[in-house]
Amino acid sequence: MLLTALAGCSSGQREAASAEWGAEAVVYFDRLADAYKSNDVYGILDFYTPVANIEKWRGDNRGGWPIPDLVKWNSGDLGVDVESVHLGDAAALTLVRRPSSSDLGAVVSEIRDGRIDREVHFDLGSSLEQSLRALPATIGAYEDLYAAYAVVWTADDQSLIAGLYEPGAHVDNVVGVGAPVPFEEIVDGATRLRWDPIQASEVFGDTVAMDGPAVFLGPIEYGSDPRRAVGIYRVTDADECEYQVAVRWNLEDGLIVDEQRFHETESYRACADADPTDGWWTGLALPSAIDQIATGSVATSDGGMIEVRNGTPTLVGLFEWGLGRFAERGLPPPIINTVTFEPSRSCEGLSGRVIDDGTTRNLYVCIYDSDVCTNAEACTSPARSTRIAVLHELAHAWMLDHVDGGTVDDILALSNRTTWDDRSVQWSDRGVEYAADVMAWGLLDEALPMVRIGAPPCTELAAAFSLLSGAQPVSDRCP
Repeated sequence: MLLTALAGCSSGQREAASAEWGAEAVVYFDRLADAYKSNDVYGILDFYTPVANIEKWRGDNRGGWPIPDLVKWNSGDLGVDVESVHLGDAAALTLVRRPSSSDLGAVVSEIRDGRIDREVHFDLGSSLEQSLRALPATIGAYEDLYAAYAVVWTADDQSLIAGLYEPGAHVDNVVGVGAPVPFEEIVDGATRLRWDPIQASEVFGDTVAMDGPAVFLGPIEYGSDPRRAVGIYRVTDADECEYQVAVRWNLEDGLIVDEQRFHETESYRACADADPTDGWWTGLALPSAIDQIATGSVATSDGGMIEVRNGTPTLVGLFEWGLGRFAERGLPPPIINTVTFEPSRSCEGLSGRVIDDGTTRNLYVCIYDSDVCTNAEACTSPARSTRIAVLHELAHAWMLDHVDGGTVDDILALSNRTTWDDRSVQWSDRGVEYAADVMAWGLLDEALPMVRIGAPPCTELAAAFSLLSGAQPVSDRCP
């Protein structure tokens, strides 16, 4: 899995004082790879924030997709092998191989509070050329930059180095310097390093299907200039100790405007004089199940508080809207201790559920953030399907305290159903599901036929709503 330390360092190789520098990050990404190999959707999503965005993903050239959408809609093999892990200031860069496609890539993962908040995927330039996904001239320009970079940084000649950068460009060189600094400040003749370009086969092994310089291009439309790239180098220090550095560039008009350097864990720790710099990776723990993490709380109309898990502003807004519909009809709020949104293993195969263990009552509303609005930028109100869904699930929790046996019998007789919650009959024939949809109908801020429960006539829906709630629907909807 993890790349063996480059080229076996010379007799000048030192034994690091911090022999396990970065080890937690290596375990972290190995476990993420295991989840991908198992096609374990929830296991994968545990590693990401609820609103994590992924740019470029497994051959898709579009960017900015939420990770839940990418994973849950993918029907193919998600398997990935992590070849090496490189650490940067607020991100990690992993070199990955996808066995099902033989694709080789570099992935920059931004980390926030122990979870991945954003990823950008880069493809090996030579594979893009072979598959005709990028123009040879475009790939060649980045391979030329890759070679020139090694020459000028090895020379430690500031006048040469300046020719690669836009004035004011910064370099994030977390292990060597700290916070991002102007590129001029990193030039230090007293600490001479030799930068050597390497081939992809040196990174991934001689079994790679295609070879070429270890240059990776960022998310692109076919044939266009990505203006983002990653290069992998072998760096040799003054003691002839070798380690691997990945460099990510953002460019404009062919000049670097900002740069991040990522140090490979195994080879760098063998060359460190003392404990390498601590950072977000120090003590990094494997993430717990994401649906166990509270992300906020919501107040109810009677002064109560409901803990929110996996909440986002969009999902919390939808939930608060749903609670508000009960208050608008003069109904007490559902009694709930927690509400959990997707992703949650408790949602697998379900649209929602209420779990009451006699001590706490937990509501699961199985909606992802991206379900609420198909076009988030143009969204002015939640999609109708999600408004119905949240009212339906809130109704299940509400009915636990407000529907007695007599009301159950009345609803079954009115709807011509024979069972309240027998799981052996189909969903639409259960009285409890009919009742939850009736509650949603009566609380909804628009009139519509309830086709999920057989589209009963308006007069029946209104009568059922009154039986359940003791109130009238939001408006006089029946002629």
